[in-house]
Amino acid sequence: MANAFVIKKSHFRIFPRIASIYSPEDWVMLLAFLAGLLATVWAFVNRYITAYGDAESHLNIAKRVVDSLTPGFAQLGGIWLPLPHILLMPFVYFDIFWRSGLAGSIVSGIAFVVSALYIYKTTQLLTKNTGASFLASLIFILNPNVLYLQSTPMTELPLIVFFVLSTYYFILFMEEGELYPLIMSALFGLFATLSRYDGWALVLMEAGILFLYYLWRRKFQKFEGRLILFATLAFFGIFLWLLWSFLILGDPLYFTHSQFSANSQQMGWLAKGQLPAYHDIAVSLEYYFVASMSSAGVLVFIASILGMLVFLFDRTAKNRFYILLLLLVPFFFNVITLFLGQSIMFMPGLTPTTFEWTLFNVRYGVLMAPFAAIFVGYLAAKNGYFGKILLAIIVLAQTLLFLSGFSPVLAFEDGTRGLSSATAKLPDAQYWLARNYDDGLILMDDYKRVLSIIRTPIPMENIIYIGNKPYWEESLVAPEKYANWIIIQRDDDLWRRIYEDPGLNGRLYKYFEKAYTSDDILIFKRIGDN
Repeated sequence: MANAFVIKKSHFRIFPRIASIYSPEDWVMLLAFLAGLLATVWAFVNRYITAYGDAESHLNIAKRVVDSLTPGFAQLGGIWLPLPHILLMPFVYFDIFWRSGLAGSIVSGIAFVVSALYIYKTTQLLTKNTGASFLASLIFILNPNVLYLQSTPMTELPLIVFFVLSTYYFILFMEEGELYPLIMSALFGLFATLSRYDGWALVLMEAGILFLYYLWRRKFQKFEGRLILFATLAFFGIFLWLLWSFLILGDPLYFTHSQFSANSQQMGWLAKGQLPAYHDIAVSLEYYFVASMSSAGVLVFIASILGMLVFLFDRTAKNRFYILLLLLVPFFFNVITLFLGQSIMFMPGLTPTTFEWTLFNVRYGVLMAPFAAIFVGYLAAKNGYFGKILLAIIVLAQTLLFLSGFSPVLAFEDGTRGLSSATAKLPDAQYWLARNYDDGLILMDDYKRVLSIIRTPIPMENIIYIGNKPYWEESLVAPEKYANWIIIQRDDDLWRRIYEDPGLNGRLYKYFEKAYTSDDILIFKRIGDN
């Protein structure tokens, strides 16, 4: 047929032309942006952005700074580090971004794109191979655990981006010996220390490596000045947090032992005999190794271990021991915190089925995603053509395993049905309040919160919680002074200090009537407001 469509070799020349329009870095950012956007749209449509209970907590902390009964930076509190909440503040000012969680999607999404770019650049720095570096970035971009978390207000992506940036510039410094990359590494290390406590381990490791780096080279004249320069900037965030805790809360170590600290929560699990990794290094290693492997995908993680071994025994790789220590910081930190009881993780298949929950905090394994991506890229760079094809097939196979559900996306599973989930355990009181709230201030213990503020029409400035001074303290003595509504959950502060106190209980029923009752939640409404 004369008019039949014929495919010629020349038709395929358009693809290299299109590809050549943009640099590899541009393609990485474009692909990361598109993948992140699609994942966020999917999460938004299905209402998964705020599935994690902590997702709403992060949004609420930022919202209280800009719009609450007592707005101001004191609302940042003293447990979670402040930078992720500061980054959320411009966006949560708008109620639609606060209630939907899209404020967090914006912050985490930007962090995701920049992380993908600097994973590419770090792999390029180690391999000088564009194809292998592009593969490394793709492994990170296509990881469904990362894709889901980048659509949420959780703090993993802000940490990852500062971790990757600081690591990249530190490696660049060791290659070039110039001051600029050392300063940039310290700056992004500072940001990491203000994002999650994992960042503290990063700057400690970098300072230790810097000491060994100059000690090994016997460059003692440069050593002192550069170590002081690095440490002054990198550790400044830690100093600020300790100072903040002292000035605002009267205790520089408030975050380590207060009733709201992770350690206090973990001791509750220990009392129930459900802190499996506590003081057991083998179990701590097992839990975090499996979490890391599950987050990256078994096939990809095995390939990354092979890549790590190739890198470790590659005598041409400069500073390989230091670089490996840097990339393993998330592993060291999480194993140590699990061992010390500062952290907790429940992993399906490892956690005894007799425990109350078997899925909790597995998302921590996502922090090893840069390690997995970079070392698979390194392995690709050290293989020939067929080796690269095989690795590409492995990455594709792992992606299909995730898509088919054969490899579970544990960060998503924990957020939607694990102990970390808010949506898996929303009580009937949540829906009752959303239907019946009309107006007025609500007194509630937000630390024990089981009701979601963002899923109700309640404005944040109508909430009285422990951070609203003097409203909270005065309400514990005279609950009727400000509140039109009081929400009490079994064993929370209001239950113990008002409901179970004979004097205050009488006062409660004098001014309020019980509007909703369940086994664990009581909702009172001021008499005369019906």
